Amino acid sequence: MWAPRCRRFWSRWEQVAALLLLLLLLGVPPQSLALPPIRYSHAGICPNDMNPNLWVDAQSTCRRECETDQECETYEKCCPNVCGTKSCVAARYMDVKGKKGPVGMPKEATCDHFMCLQQGSECDIWDGQPVCKCKDRCEKEPSFTCASDGLTYYNRCYMDAEACSKGITLAVVTCRYHFTWPNTSPPPPETTMHPTTASPETPELDMAAPALLNNPVHQSVTMGETVSFLCDVVGRPRPEITWEKQLEDRENVVMRPNHVRGNVVVTNIAQLVIYNAQLQDAGIYTCTARNVAGVLRADFPLSVVRGHQAAATSESSPNGTAFPAAECLKPPDSEDCGEEQTRWHFDAQANNCLTFTFGHCHRNLNHFETYEACMLACMSGPLAACSLPALQGPCKAYAPRWAYNSQTGQCQSFVYGGCDGNGNNFESREACEESCPFPRGNQRCRACKPRQKLVTSFCRSDFVILGRVSELTEEPDSGRALVTVDEVLKDEKMGLKFLGREPLEVTLLHMDWACPCPNVTVSEMPLIIMGEVDGGMAMLRPDSFVGASSARRVRKLREVMHKKTCDVLKEFLGLH
Repeated sequence: MWAPRCRRFWSRWEQVAALLLLLLLLGVPPQSLALPPIRYSHAGICPNDMNPNLWVDAQSTCRRECETDQECETYEKCCPNVCGTKSCVAARYMDVKGKKGPVGMPKEATCDHFMCLQQGSECDIWDGQPVCKCKDRCEKEPSFTCASDGLTYYNRCYMDAEACSKGITLAVVTCRYHFTWPNTSPPPPETTMHPTTASPETPELDMAAPALLNNPVHQSVTMGETVSFLCDVVGRPRPEITWEKQLEDRENVVMRPNHVRGNVVVTNIAQLVIYNAQLQDAGIYTCTARNVAGVLRADFPLSVVRGHQAAATSESSPNGTAFPAAECLKPPDSEDCGEEQTRWHFDAQANNCLTFTFGHCHRNLNHFETYEACMLACMSGPLAACSLPALQGPCKAYAPRWAYNSQTGQCQSFVYGGCDGNGNNFESREACEESCPFPRGNQRCRACKPRQKLVTSFCRSDFVILGRVSELTEEPDSGRALVTVDEVLKDEKMGLKFLGREPLEVTLLHMDWACPCPNVTVSEMPLIIMGEVDGGMAMLRPDSFVGASSARRVRKLREVMHKKTCDVLKEFLGLH
């Protein structure tokens, strides 16, 4: 019985051998008949096997898709990523006690052959293994770089870091700054319409005051975003540009090109860039362009809102009704009743919206989230044309024009490009002088401006009091005010503490009663009054500080007294 079975076994083997021989003769490789090959995996484990929360970084590795470890480097594993696929990533290792560590890691696990594809990412050793991460440090030296997102970065490293944090690609582009000036300029009366090139003996004919190429626009951004302003000016010789923010009760800080202050940078092309904008960054940023031929100032408003806020303008028309015009004339409510915030209020004297610190007392409605909401609610007409900067515009149909310069108080010539101008644009000096600073026969008063801001005025003044004007007497070129004193904050020469409840008589010097400055009126509104003392008499000049009293301002002055800030200013700034 065994013999037949043996014969059947050998018969089958012969059949298999014959079949293999036939396939070899036909050229079929023997591997096709073999079992599926064994897939060897690389050493180590995937990050999410070590810790379920340790997923592969989608920004830097989702592009390196794979199906098996063989498609990755020897020190990598093919692991699930957050994109729903698999990617090559540095393997992790466990020691014999089950704790993660470098035990048994392959020697090849270095950054030498490790590639990070995301712009701005770099290889770093994590637990002894190479991984990709965004750069967290950049050199401090400025090398301003213009990028394809329209922003200018402090240097190339900052641009790459921004690209990595957002998972995008940014390219370096040519900076958008053109300093050109047409060959024509408004001719002086004794020249022709096409003056020749000025000789060295008459260099003034080859000069032109600064003029803007583009109109300043209001920008509104969400907290954390980056925003920039470009003061695109022309002039001969090339104007020097500075930036400053209009600050409440503080001296403005002037910033020049290649200047960094906190999260604010002025680049080498004088572009103002604000990184990671916060609510307190809202305000009016003023560009000043200056050369020997003149000076120009242009205001760039910035609103910063929280992420959940729309660029709300509903405040301008609550319940669909017009905003009460009387509210726009009320002073900003800066009393401290809770959390302080930066808000906008309409300043009737400046005919513009400005920022202030809002204390949530809600004594009036003159407070707005954005510059745009404030302007829509309270602006009864366009900005006074005479206060606008000279605007050449982007076109090149050059024509001589005249504009009023509010800094010098005079009309000056400039070149108009033919489009996108503003109201401060006159065909002759006579037309300019007829209309500016105010149309003749329609006298308006300019806003009174103290010589210094709150703190500097406090340090320079001989006396500072909180009080109310109870009586006012007008005299030719001068006047007298009786002030009921509520509190004496500073008194160096008069001995006001012995005055008791008696009113203090203050002399008003050089007063123009048609447009009085300081603009004091009989009122129950408390004022902060800062002045000089001469011969035992309290005096106020047109540029003396007189302003509405608020808890915030008084708190600031008490802080100045407590910290002896004036002593520091006198020592370092030469105040007296």
